[in-house]
Amino acid sequence: MAITIALLNMKGGVGKTTLAVNLAWHFHQNEEKNVLLVDLDPQFNATQYVMDFQAFQTQRKNAGTIADLLIDPPQLNARLKKIRLNPRLALHTIGHNGNAKFDLLPAELNLAWLVKNPAQSDFRLEKLLKKIRDDYDYIFIDCAPTDSVLTTMALTASDYLLIPMRPDRFSILGFTNLNETIEIFKENCPNPHNVKVLGIVFTQVSVGSTTEQEAMNVIKAAAQKEGTYLFSSQLQYSRSFNRSIKDQTPIFGTDYAQYPTRRAPAKIAAEIESRITALTAAGKGAKKK
Repeated sequence: MAITIALLNMKGGVGKTTLAVNLAWHFHQNEEKNVLLVDLDPQFNATQYVMDFQAFQTQRKNAGTIADLLIDPPQLNARLKKIRLNPRLALHTIGHNGNAKFDLLPAELNLAWLVKNPAQSDFRLEKLLKKIRDDYDYIFIDCAPTDSVLTTMALTASDYLLIPMRPDRFSILGFTNLNETIEIFKENCPNPHNVKVLGIVFTQVSVGSTTEQEAMNVIKAAAQKEGTYLFSSQLQYSRSFNRSIKDQTPIFGTDYAQYPTRRAPAKIAAEIESRITALTAAGKGAKKK
């Protein structure tokens, strides 16, 4: 059964989608894992990262998106009935590597309807993924940067939460708000997977910036106070990410990026695996007591 990881930050523009897509690519391409990338953001940037406009239009018309699977329309047509019965039909294949596959569950702007009409939606993503979870080793959910029903759906469906964070003064307040959101969720919502926080990953880091280093020190202190793990691996700022998005390739697949940038997804992925192992062992130890 897949390990499901939600990437969440209440602040936009922190490189969340870039990290989610490149981690998914890494686990598929470099570790030959079956990976599903779920776009749960009405801005659907992850979808646009890996699909060109024509492919997206064809997908939306013929196979549908996550919005079709989560939103109840006034009337189900034959196409919607078909993909509701078999959600695999709505998946878009990004690549194959040997026997491993990398699929996308794309999003679209209509997904925002759920934010305005959240009634009885909390478990819809969990129920959807339950039908296809056994097909994958990893599922990455690229969340919307809002505290809404979409956040609750992602946390309900996930085993772990990863927090991408840009090192600036806005992130300090954002970290506090995110912690409050997580605590409220755990206290007031059913939590079938007992979602655990993997930690904070700094993104868009500028080498040699004293201002960013100061912000990172403050965030480190706040994370330590809250007992939140801080990844030693980071995703540095690079204009090469713009090129990788344009070419719809992972950052480690472009010749324009420098070695530390190309290597970053693998280092973060290794630390994720280490964190999962540690949290699993801690959970088993707690149960024995």
